[in-house]
Amino acid sequence: MTQKTYSKKREKQVYPIPGSSEINLLRRTIGINIRDLLLFDLAIETGVTANQLLALRVNDLAGVNVGEEIPLSRGGQRHDEPVTMGPHTHESFQRYLIQNNPGEEGLLFKSRKGNGALALPSASRLVSGWFNQVGLKQMSGFLSLRKTWELHHKPSKTEGHQVSIFPESEPGYSANTIQTLTTQELVYKELEHAIVTARIKPGEKLVAETLAKQMGISRIPVREAIGRLEAKNLLIVHPQRGTSVYDLSEKKLNEILEIRLMIELSAARKATFESKKNSLEKLDHLNRQYITAQQKNDADKILSANRKFHFTLYKGANMPILLSMIQSLWDQASPYYHLMFRQTVFSDPRTGGKYHQNIIDAIAENNPEKVSKWLKMDLVESTRFVIGVMRSIKTTEKKS
Repeated sequence: MTQKTYSKKREKQVYPIPGSSEINLLRRTIGINIRDLLLFDLAIETGVTANQLLALRVNDLAGVNVGEEIPLSRGGQRHDEPVTMGPHTHESFQRYLIQNNPGEEGLLFKSRKGNGALALPSASRLVSGWFNQVGLKQMSGFLSLRKTWELHHKPSKTEGHQVSIFPESEPGYSANTIQTLTTQELVYKELEHAIVTARIKPGEKLVAETLAKQMGISRIPVREAIGRLEAKNLLIVHPQRGTSVYDLSEKKLNEILEIRLMIELSAARKATFESKKNSLEKLDHLNRQYITAQQKNDADKILSANRKFHFTLYKGANMPILLSMIQSLWDQASPYYHLMFRQTVFSDPRTGGKYHQNIIDAIAENNPEKVSKWLKMDLVESTRFVIGVMRSIKTTEKKS
């Protein structure tokens, strides 16, 4: 090989975005266009090919929470680990839904000249333009974005796919040390999951300095995560008392139920006419998972299967913005369901599986009123159970 050939090969070497400061600079620069920001966040948080990204549709991301798998049915690329929703991607997608009000089956990244998908050459020029805007050298379109994922987000083979800073067997928010370049994303995702599943309990105080010390990181990513979680109404910041997990009263739970009945029944009725055979099969499969988890008294699996069942139903309405609103309400109430369904004093309702089956049968009959009837009974009964347990616990605490 000649020296000239060797030099040309070195010139073509592609580099990743080196650090979080450069990534944040790019996000601020791109952020004026929410479609482009979503493309950027998806690329560096998933590592999938450009062809797969450009083939994504709204319903591929709708209803997917941070840390949950994004279905990739296009492009043929295989992954050793599931492709999951990152926190920045989730945030960008919610903004995308609000600004664009897209149809469920619509492409995420349309060409500006029509309704077709953004062409790969155009997308590559777009990405290269981002790098030029902020003065990043030796970057090469989508390949640099994939290398950025490999550097900052790709799971370590030795560490496994998911590193939890909230061990299932330990209460509170005692944390393991984090050794990763994806600190901001990991802290946010783990804090959110810990709150929604009541690993961090309602009313519990969070101290950024303590968390940062336990994780072996600076306070900046912890404070950023706390800010995002406050915006989602999962945390509340008191000027004098600090930050704590949002503590719901019985009154607030009833208010959430009232709002849920308004929007979830509407979504279910609409989904009745939109659902297809494969949706019914998936609902039936999830309900069987739910019933099996009940038989084993596995509270976490009960709640996980229940959530998947309901969101599969609502997703059928093809209304992404409505789905996002439902998700926000579920996240706020979720800690109470996890706490109350884990306790062993009171038996949880065993009628959920029956209600679910009645919903499936009503959808098969194309009967939205029956769907609405059984869904309402399901939502009301589960909320009443949670409130009943709360009252009993408070009564016991007063007597002791």
